Amino acid sequence: MTLDIFRLNWILIDTIIIILLLLALISVKIFKKKYRYRFSLSNEALECINSEKSIIKFKNLNIFVKDWSLIKNKIISDKISEKPLIIIIRTNNKKKLIHILSEGLGSYGFDVVNLYLEIKPYTHYDFLENSVKEETKNVLSKTINFYKQNKLIYNSDYFLINYSKSNLCYNSILSDIHNKGLILINPTLNKVCISNLHNILNNTDLKSDVYTIFSKKSNFNIINNNYKKFLQEFNESTNTHLKIISLEKAKDSFKYYETILLGIIIKIIENNSLKS
Repeated sequence: MTLDIFRLNWILIDTIIIILLLLALISVKIFKKKYRYRFSLSNEALECINSEKSIIKFKNLNIFVKDWSLIKNKIISDKISEKPLIIIIRTNNKKKLIHILSEGLGSYGFDVVNLYLEIKPYTHYDFLENSVKEETKNVLSKTINFYKQNKLIYNSDYFLINYSKSNLCYNSILSDIHNKGLILINPTLNKVCISNLHNILNNTDLKSDVYTIFSKKSNFNIINNNYKKFLQEFNESTNTHLKIISLEKAKDSFKYYETILLGIIIKIIENNSLKS
């Protein structure tokens, strides 16, 4: 029995082929979007040192250290680096941007500490100032001392980058003599955060600068409301220690703008070092 190709339902066959092609294209799109970042360090000169959670005892009630690691450039590991330590704090599972920034800063010669924190939510600034202030100092000092005692870092001076939706006690950070500056990436503006920032910016003894980096758009391609609120609440011209930076076309995730963001951060740190 021969096959009569003229009696086949070519409309159905074409429809199936088109659907399969569309599914293949969608699969490739999802794969590229999900795996466009390399989670292993691509620069062979870098090493990532992960520490067991039990090594450092953080006796905190409001700030919990879920994970921490150190990225070093092995080429300069035997030399005493004059560059400040970079501490990056996050409070969510979004690792993509952190990975790009950590590898970029490490490749540039910085020692980079990644701290993954869980911070209890709070609604009053008084709670932040009274309960979280000492815990913030405790986490930073114990982490830095641990790496110094193990001769993994040489410099106690640090630049802190906060990429999280939670508030830290910025007053306790900027009052630290070893702190060289604070970078906030897309900070969430609520009453606690506003009070927190006003308190430190109104401090006449403040020596370190606060840099805020915003994307002008959210992930839904609309204006970033936090950036809009920040401009209404704070004026760069009246706050000598506040610098406001925005990326015109970037969205909340900074996808495709990671290199530009990295360049801005490096420029901030280097310019700040020249002033010291």
